[in-house]
Amino acid sequence: MTNYIEMAMFIKELLRLEEDYKRCENEFLKKEIMIDIELLSSIISESKSKV
Repeated sequence: MTNYIEMAMFIKELLRLEEDYKRCENEFLKKEIMIDIELLSSIISESKSKV
C-alpha cells in the first residue's frame, strides 16, 4: 500500500508532468510524457481505490 508521503510525491510529479506536457513543442517528447502521465495516473487511482 502506498503511504501518504508517497502519494503526495506522486501527485506532485503528476502535476509537474502535466505542465511539461503543456509547454513541450516536440511531439515525440509529448508522447513520452503522456505515457508517464497515464502510468502515474493509474498508480494513483489504484492506490486510492485500495484505501
